[in-house]
Amino acid sequence: MKFGIFYELQLPRPWEPGGELRLYQNALDQVELADRLGYDYAWEVEHHFLEEYSHSPAPEVFSPPPRSAQSASASRTASCS
Repeated sequence: MKFGIFYELQLPRPWEPGGELRLYQNALDQVELADRLGYDYAWEVEHHFLEEYSHSPAPEVFSPPPRSAQSASASRTASCS
C-alpha cells in the first residue's frame, strides 16, 4: 500500500500581503516532511479562475525536486476545470 498527500492550496479572503507566498512555503515544507516520513506521492491540483478555492494554476511550478537521490516520493498533478 502506498500513501500520499493531496493539495488544493486554498487561500480564503481577506488576502494579506505575502499570503500566497506563505501558503506555498507551508505546503512545500509539508511535502518535504512527508518525503522524510516515507510518503510515496504528493498530488497538486490544477485549477483556473477560482479565487479562493485553489491558488494553483500551474502545479508543475509547485513540484519540488526530491531532497536526495534516495528519495522515494514522486510529485503528481491533477487537472480540474
